[in-house]
Amino acid sequence: MVVEFNVSNHLNQDLQSEVERHSQEIEVKNGTIALKRHKEWMEREHNTVGVDPVFIEFLDIKGNLIDKSPNLKNSHLLYDPDQENNVFFNGELAEKRIRQVQVPILNEDGKQVGHLLVAVAREGSEVVLDTLRHILLIAYPFILIVLFFVARFIAGKSIKPINDIINTSNKITRDNLVERIPLPNNKDELYVLSDTINQLLDRIENTIEREKSFTSYASHEFRTPLAVLKGTLEVLIRKPRQREEYEEKVKYSLREIDRLNHLVDELLTLTRFENQKMSLSFEEVNIEQIINNTLKYLSENIQQKNITIKNKISPEAVYLSTDTNLFTTIFNNIISNAVKFSHQDGVIEIDIRKEKEFTIFEIKDNGKGIPAQDLKKIFDKFYRSSDHVDIKGFGLGLSIVKRFCSLLNIHIEILSKEGLGTIVKLQIPQS
Repeated sequence: MVVEFNVSNHLNQDLQSEVERHSQEIEVKNGTIALKRHKEWMEREHNTVGVDPVFIEFLDIKGNLIDKSPNLKNSHLLYDPDQENNVFFNGELAEKRIRQVQVPILNEDGKQVGHLLVAVAREGSEVVLDTLRHILLIAYPFILIVLFFVARFIAGKSIKPINDIINTSNKITRDNLVERIPLPNNKDELYVLSDTINQLLDRIENTIEREKSFTSYASHEFRTPLAVLKGTLEVLIRKPRQREEYEEKVKYSLREIDRLNHLVDELLTLTRFENQKMSLSFEEVNIEQIINNTLKYLSENIQQKNITIKNKISPEAVYLSTDTNLFTTIFNNIISNAVKFSHQDGVIEIDIRKEKEFTIFEIKDNGKGIPAQDLKKIFDKFYRSSDHVDIKGFGLGLSIVKRFCSLLNIHIEILSKEGLGTIVKLQIPQS
């Protein structure tokens, strides 16, 4: 349609040029229309060679022929008295398609005295248009089919990462968390999405692995005291025994029950704060009172090892705004470990001071210390150093300390050298 419109426009321009040229060759005298140089015009028309010939006719006001170009021979252009002047239209001449215009011939007074008919052949243009139409009709469906497959190929390549995400997601189960989404070559939005999902899968895998380890260790720690209790009671009922022997075994069983109760309390405490931040109750607490209560609770163990406690508390650091229960648990676990791993006649130093906007707690002992390879794992649940298997415990204390420090926004740092002792440093924000 665009080409056809342009071709018609081009023919119209040719017709307009011919109209202007031939209008200048006409003269009107006493109402009669004549060519100024008729003989020259006829010779020029005879000698003119063109691919698309121009046909000319001069008519009087009644439509009678005055003159015409020699190339019309016995044919005549279409004259229609009702046709508007200067309007281009299509017609036929001797079964050939033409484009024609009808122009009025005016005398000196501006009165119409005749008609000028100008036409050009449009056969060549029509052939071009028909050929183009046939080519398009054949090529368009073929191009559509090619574009369809090209679009499918490009779309398939572009959504491949999405298909990879879907396929990988279908393969992932609780027992199969090792699958990861292949990252696209281009670092676009799909690359970021795939990488983010892979990181999420890493976190989920680590969480489930910790859960499995936690369950395994918890089961083991529960079975040990229960097995001891069961064995002790089975031995007691095999035969009659002395009262003292019964009392000894009952006391031993009670100690194991207390140990089991302590394990349950620690597990419940850790589980309670593991997955969500519980409601914290901040209040002004007296640090000296917490220290004294903890030392009183551990006094029996301190006296057995003859441990010397050195307190150094700055007056401005006596009071602290925090959650009493959580902070007491943190301090109890740290001091309990210091006592547990101290040598006979050891020394534990407690230093509390203010530094800028922080309150600093340092608990230092000169005990067994922690091997360098164990320092990164000491906050893991149920982790216990193989060098300290002779010391009873569950490996939950520091896990609870780490979790509670996180809830209270306390930074904890542990420095230790094997055989020299350990320093636990708490950095507590004042606000």
